[in-house]
Amino acid sequence: MQVSIIGAGGIAYSYAAFLADRGHNPMLWSPSGKRGTELAEGALLKASNALEGVFDVDVLRSAQQLADGEALIFAIPAFGYRDVMDRIAPVLRPDQTIILSAHLSFAALYLSKLLSARGLDCPIVAWNTTASTGRQTSSTSVSISLLRPKVEMAVIPHSAGEEALSLCRNLFGDRFSLVEDMIGVDLGNLNPSVHYGIAMFNLTRMELGEEWVQQPYITPAVARFLEDLDRERLRVAEAFGVQARSIHQAYAVPGKIEIGPLAEMLRQIVATRKGVNGPTSLDTRYVTEDVPYGLLTTVRLAELAQVDVPLHRAGITIFSSLYGRDFAAENQILPEIAEAFVSIETLRKAVSQGWTAI
Repeated sequence: MQVSIIGAGGIAYSYAAFLADRGHNPMLWSPSGKRGTELAEGALLKASNALEGVFDVDVLRSAQQLADGEALIFAIPAFGYRDVMDRIAPVLRPDQTIILSAHLSFAALYLSKLLSARGLDCPIVAWNTTASTGRQTSSTSVSISLLRPKVEMAVIPHSAGEEALSLCRNLFGDRFSLVEDMIGVDLGNLNPSVHYGIAMFNLTRMELGEEWVQQPYITPAVARFLEDLDRERLRVAEAFGVQARSIHQAYAVPGKIEIGPLAEMLRQIVATRKGVNGPTSLDTRYVTEDVPYGLLTTVRLAELAQVDVPLHRAGITIFSSLYGRDFAAENQILPEIAEAFVSIETLRKAVSQGWTAI
């Protein structure tokens, strides 16, 4: 299958290798036009670690060529969503399926709004996390530390769910499960809360450019903070009547790492698994993406459900002070879909049927 990948960073490269390894034809598109030039000139993409191989990957020259893909996958940070969606909406076809990987901030609703203006009803798939991790080691190579065993997904419209599930499994294997609606997917994305704890309590390491592995620095005190933060998120999910996995469930590995106190689970992870390097500057998506598009969205949902989330609110305020920025004002998606947040009923209708249902 021809699959257009929007992005040319580490996750996009990992998807290209993953798809090529499964016999598909991935096509990278760099929205900035600055990445993937060597691949476009014929260089092969080399993948290492969790997936090993050398792959021939196509590179698209323009947004118009995205129309060639049977499916499109967003592999860019959430702060790039609005600009890219505005650029690609005019070229999409009605028979294409669009996948938002590691969906945040109900961006699928904004895309649904754009497509409804064109009279299109393309299925829009939202994943609660990425199908793989990826770190570019050069302009033609990627280190893939993990092929995720489980990814939850929801679809707009809900009626297209089974067909979209089959497509995702065809692309990346049997690792996907369908959840009731996109509210559960957004609240099931643990990246914002985990990255909040890691970045907040290791900020000086990031600012000084230290080389550090993040798991050992999720100390028992930080683990307690993450558990309290997780309880806030789960209370919001409960208020909406949706199932969301806990942070303990996310870190558990059957037969290897059993559910228990988070600090103990992390101790076992440090002892048995190669760690992931932490950010080496303040310019990291752990903050610039996950605060305005992750924490802020949880706060908006909490307001709608009348649930108190003081730690989430504090994170937005403290990071804004540390960075000298107003992260609450940097979300470019939520203001555009404010009509969907007038009530829980309206939001449920929007994520189930699409923007035209509002």
